[in-house]
Amino acid sequence: MIVNSLSRRNKICVYLSHFFTTVGARMWWFGIGLFIIEVTPDSLQLTAIYGFSNGGALLLLSTLVGDIIDRTARLKAARIALFLNNFGIALCCVVVIFVFTFRPEIETKLPEQGLLKLCFTLIVILMIFSNVCNLGRTLVMERDWIVEICNRKTDNIATMSATFRFIDLCTNAFAPLLTGQLMTYASSMYGAVFIGSWNICAFFIEYWLIGMVYRMNPALHSKDSTIYELEVIQNEELMKPSTGHLEKETSTTEKQLKENETSTSGKQLKENENSVESVPIADQNMNKSPQKSVKSPESNKQVSSFVGKLFFSFIALYRGWRHYIQYKVAVAGLALAFLYFTVLGFDNITIGYAYSQGMTESILGIINAISACFGIIASVAYPFLRKRVGLVNTGLIGLTCQISCLALCVVSLWLPGGTFGPASDVQMSRVNVSCTTQLYINTTLPTNETSCFDTIADKGFAGMSTSLIVLFSGILGARFGVWTADLVITQLFLESVDESERGLVNGFQSSLNKLMDMLKFVIVMFISDPAMFGYPAIVSYCFICSAWLLYAVYKKRTTGNILCKGCL
Repeated sequence: MIVNSLSRRNKICVYLSHFFTTVGARMWWFGIGLFIIEVTPDSLQLTAIYGFSNGGALLLLSTLVGDIIDRTARLKAARIALFLNNFGIALCCVVVIFVFTFRPEIETKLPEQGLLKLCFTLIVILMIFSNVCNLGRTLVMERDWIVEICNRKTDNIATMSATFRFIDLCTNAFAPLLTGQLMTYASSMYGAVFIGSWNICAFFIEYWLIGMVYRMNPALHSKDSTIYELEVIQNEELMKPSTGHLEKETSTTEKQLKENETSTSGKQLKENENSVESVPIADQNMNKSPQKSVKSPESNKQVSSFVGKLFFSFIALYRGWRHYIQYKVAVAGLALAFLYFTVLGFDNITIGYAYSQGMTESILGIINAISACFGIIASVAYPFLRKRVGLVNTGLIGLTCQISCLALCVVSLWLPGGTFGPASDVQMSRVNVSCTTQLYINTTLPTNETSCFDTIADKGFAGMSTSLIVLFSGILGARFGVWTADLVITQLFLESVDESERGLVNGFQSSLNKLMDMLKFVIVMFISDPAMFGYPAIVSYCFICSAWLLYAVYKKRTTGNILCKGCL
């Protein structure tokens, strides 16, 4: 007997699979930032290289990964992506443990620490590989399977997507908290062992859960190959000037179908054309009825080329910019992109800096959990704010809250322990860095000696400098504004962009966000000394202020005023 696709058992399997995936991903995201700074405690350069390389890989390979998934059977694609992601993380943890254990020997094996640099390179490559595979898993489960599981009903899709977001926020709160406690009160090596073991064990559980979901949803058993051919034809059309109208793009697609399907009867061709006309291009991925492939050998050979896919990606970006800039909401989109150019947030740069200055993993886990709670508060408060003051005004409130709180981060740079603070305090921060280096190079201390870092860990929050306390107070307060602004601008795009161009415009916005995030890592690559963290922090605050100005310009154009009338 086939189980109803929205049965309780089905939903439990889907949510459990997502839970195990997000817990492993959150622990890995939090732990890898600490692992990197531990193997290179005197510099943030490796962290920046990883961030930049990861952003570039996702930017260039996301289209290729999606293309491979579209041409692979659903169950096979899901299980392969799951296997590569989980075991890639586990293998990276093995390399990290190897470096922690044998670092003194590794440094002397090859000239100029060649073996150590090779291990660093391998760590970065494995991290990027696992992130790309995780992207594939996300595309399979959260962009394709969910549609079929919910019978393509928008209300059911929205409910399941909201539940996924709630699971993400909850795991973002407790997974780093658990990892931080383990790494503080056991050791970072045990933390790496735990994360790697979790991903291996979770693989077998998720493998079984995915199979259960697949068997309970017959709609997942068939996959439309025609959708891929239509996307190929659209990619070829990227070389031509775009009209931006749905009718013209649809007619072009129909013409290609008529040329390629020479062996199809007139009746079949008519049915195929009617199906194309009835489905908007932006929603063609929702159509999964099995049809005969119409792809010619020439187009298959052309699009299968890796260079060809990258070329089409760049053409798509250019076309996306042409459509993107025509909308008034593009100014608000630029403001959102500027928010990604910041080190004043909970990313690997900020975590690495705080850890290098003496903050323990336990405290970092607690602060990260508090940050996730601010995100939950913003998600709950957003509908009430939008109803009370309006959508555009809510965005201005969020950005104003963000720049106000982040002003504390700028002030913290001149406080004791900050980049521009008293010289003695900056030197003390450097002592914390060298202390961390000593702790992980000399993994075994005599029984009658206590490391300076252990003393800091025993002090807890009391061991933190004034600069760090004020810095993270500002970052925590700004999380509410960041989440609110992101929700507002995302909804503005949903309401303003034409249905036929949503995929193109929103795809360009995502690429723009990733580009600004990569530029942030470029600055840190050149200013990699943790003691000089204040310089990229000031640049980041300037970009946040620029984002506020851009959004104010958008508000002026749409409402006629900058001030938030009716907010008081």
